Amino acid sequence: MKEYMLIGEVAKRLGIHDQTIRMYERKHLIKPNRTSNNTRLFSQNDVTKITIIITLTQEVGLNLSGVKMVFSLAKRLHMTNDELLDFIYDHHAEFQV
Repeated sequence: MKEYMLIGEVAKRLGIHDQTIRMYERKHLIKPNRTSNNTRLFSQNDVTKITIIITLTQEVGLNLSGVKMVFSLAKRLHMTNDELLDFIYDHHAEFQV
């Protein structure tokens, strides 16, 4: 994978609309890098974070406030996004109500 991807590439890869990604940014869930002309550039870490958001909202059933809480807790526990995603996948069944 390239070092950085554009929003359209990320959206297509994850099967979501680019407006969804923009909304995540407006809600301060992600903060992609920007070029000098303000084009969003997404790293692999950004893509992983968006994958976490999608998993928590669509599969676990959290709202975006809940996602923010999960990110905050993961940060306090010094978890990387990859570690958080692995944890979510490993314990997915336990989150189901």
